[in-house]
Amino acid sequence: MSAGFSPKEEALYYKTAEAVLARLRQSRKPAEMLPVLRQAQKRFDRAYDATPAAARALVACRAGCGTCCHVPVGAQAHEVLIAAEYIQTHFSAEELEGTLAATAAHREAFAGRDAQARSALRLPCALLHEDSCSIYPARPGSCRSHHSRNLEGCRANLATGRDNVDVLIPEIRGPMFAVMLAIDQAAEEAGFDATAYDFGTALHEALTDSLCVVRWLRREAAFPEFCREDPPERDA
Repeated sequence: MSAGFSPKEEALYYKTAEAVLARLRQSRKPAEMLPVLRQAQKRFDRAYDATPAAARALVACRAGCGTCCHVPVGAQAHEVLIAAEYIQTHFSAEELEGTLAATAAHREAFAGRDAQARSALRLPCALLHEDSCSIYPARPGSCRSHHSRNLEGCRANLATGRDNVDVLIPEIRGPMFAVMLAIDQAAEEAGFDATAYDFGTALHEALTDSLCVVRWLRREAAFPEFCREDPPERDA
């Protein structure tokens, strides 16, 4: 493992990856696969609770901030599908209609652009409602992993379009990233789509095409190429 992890974080990575992979391999029915990965997301909370209290006391993130929700989010296919499932089971018909319109606008703005071009847009997430995440319990791992110690620094970075102010908390960032990478690795080793997708673009597909989850369960690419975090023409 070479992601700059400490020995403790590396141990957390391997423990998490092995546990999630074992659960996936034990699950025989297709309907059990996504719930396993949804349940695995609770490991983020455990990892956070295990970080030093002094580090957690530094966290400036609060409901209603929404600053980091103006940064493009890359997500694995299973994270997109978990979010889509949450929307379909928790949103009203009116809320769903609004989300479809917002994700369609996101797709129009983001699809086909590389990561640098998307980041420069600094557009709000399609799921940001009144500066709060509308799918907080089902948010992707990259969102779960971000914690800031400096709200004004976040606002300054957003205003300038450059991350000039270091707002991260290493004691929290490391364990959270270890969990995120471990879950993604377990899903990949189980044969599921390991492509990194632009979250908002892929989410619109998941909400409008029921075959996305079918393809994922078949261990195929869940979403079209234009949903990828980096467009195909930039792969080389």
